[in-house]
Amino acid sequence: MAANVALMKNLAFWHWYPEMLVEGLTPEQLRWQPEAHDTSIIFALWHTYRAEDEILHGVVMGRPSVFTSQGWAARLPVEQTGVTPFGNGLSREQIAGLRLDVGEVLAYAKAVGESEASYLGSISDEEAAAEIKLPFFTGVYQGVDVMSKAETIAFFAIGHTSEHLGEVQMLKGLMGLKGAPL
Repeated sequence: MAANVALMKNLAFWHWYPEMLVEGLTPEQLRWQPEAHDTSIIFALWHTYRAEDEILHGVVMGRPSVFTSQGWAARLPVEQTGVTPFGNGLSREQIAGLRLDVGEVLAYAKAVGESEASYLGSISDEEAAAEIKLPFFTGVYQGVDVMSKAETIAFFAIGHTSEHLGEVQMLKGLMGLKGAPL
């Protein structure tokens, strides 16, 4: 099995899985923030796919993000995004003020995953192996400041995504809910 096929299968899962995690949650549960922790479920989901979209489309693919190219700003309006377009640096109060429709966030996640899968299905092994620089990670994550395009896609679309979907499960657990359905 080619590496890009394996990545595409993972992309399909990690861009569908949040639907299962948020099924039946109320708007209040989606926005709930535990004491001494800034995030909420809706913010974690929005941040996950906005970061993935901006970094993979801009840095790896060299094209506009799905957010920009498909007009998602009107569907996912966030006035203050912090120091990045995807919410880094927002305060607890700013995160609490987000009023995003979970259905739109889930649709956006799928659109991002579909765009990435399309890209993976169209590139050669040589292009997938081409190295790119990720200077914003220098000194943050060891060994992640230069990676191949395929490694960068896996890192953000699988690694970063699973990190934040685990956070969603933790938040559900703190509310006394079952995290994952297993």
